[in-house]
Amino acid sequence: MVHLDDFIDDGDDGEEGPDVAADFAALKGCLKALADAIASTNLAVINGAQGDVAAATQRVQASIGALKRFHEAMKVLESGTEDEAAEDDEES
Repeated sequence: MVHLDDFIDDGDDGEEGPDVAADFAALKGCLKALADAIASTNLAVINGAQGDVAAATQRVQASIGALKRFHEAMKVLESGTEDEAAEDDEES
């Protein structure tokens, strides 16, 4: 198994750069939330097909919650991209 920590620069070289550790954490959060949303949606379909409306409703709510977590984690990743674009504009 590959550990993301092996690829994170600890920043000891004195350079100011993007927060790579935060980006990896946000990416991990995105992937986990997306996997949770997919699993919950699949279970909602199965519960709906079995006629268990209450369980299907619960799974749909869980899927919506996971998608909200996904969007929150994506905001962190997108803000890093916006910061890099602003820095590039300042250098020009």
